[in-house]
Amino acid sequence: MICYRLEDPEGRRRWEALQAARTSPFAHPEVLLGLARLFDRRVEIVEVDAEGGSAAVALLARRAGPWRWASHPPLLPTSPLIVPDTSVPVLPERLLEALARRYARVDLHLPPGWTDVRPALWRGWRAHPLYTYEIDLEQTSLTHWSENPRRLFRKAATNYRLIEDARLAPVAARLVATGYRRHHRPPPASAERLAALIQTLAETGPVRLFGVQHATGETEATVVLMVAPPRVWYWLAGSVPGPAMTVLLGHLWSQLREEGFRWFDFVGANTPSIAEFKRRFNPTLRLYFRLTYDRSPLQTLLRHVPGLH
Repeated sequence: MICYRLEDPEGRRRWEALQAARTSPFAHPEVLLGLARLFDRRVEIVEVDAEGGSAAVALLARRAGPWRWASHPPLLPTSPLIVPDTSVPVLPERLLEALARRYARVDLHLPPGWTDVRPALWRGWRAHPLYTYEIDLEQTSLTHWSENPRRLFRKAATNYRLIEDARLAPVAARLVATGYRRHHRPPPASAERLAALIQTLAETGPVRLFGVQHATGETEATVVLMVAPPRVWYWLAGSVPGPAMTVLLGHLWSQLREEGFRWFDFVGANTPSIAEFKRRFNPTLRLYFRLTYDRSPLQTLLRHVPGLH
């Protein structure tokens, strides 16, 4: 096992070499470093030799008293994970063992389709099921939608135009924060800091920023996409109440399909009201897992002590 930090030039070089041939936007160095700054953490990468090559994962690390804790990067749907052969969707045992040796507590999210979590369970990890929705862009059309979004789109589509512009970042951050509050959850960061991250990644990282502008001139819905053709992820989104997000998705899917994208991941179907909105577009439900390891019951208890988070 070796462990290194993405903030170090040599660590970044090594990580970039590992992930270069495995296109995942969640492993992009600017994404990880931006999230580390946003949440005041550092990026630690644990790498091991596995059958067929190297396996590695990047996590946000911190100290909690005498212990090291490592967590899945907030806001990402799945953890930045590299394995020698992605056609074998099982976490290498050596990587599980290395994480358990280094950290008193660790959690990570497996990609959808990685449903065999027995190697982790046999080593004392816990597995929590999560869900996301996926759209096949070659198959979806207005006729596949439920009646309500179909009617909304047909009635309102001509009142909006789709735009793509990194300068929408402040609007996107404000709409994201408003959406969190609407669901009685605190925003992940201040609107100013989130806007700065979105704009930086739209200019230098694997991110595209879209919005729909009403005929009045107001941008009423935005979505920040993570992209790695032929797949795209609905990463951060927000809208004012009304038809704007439905219209945005209808226009966006047409454009993405024309550009050659095939799969659209809705990034989560775990909050009832949000999952219901997404379900109306007739997506496919996909299962994935959060894996958590605690070295002792004492550390599990201390996770809830104020001041140690």
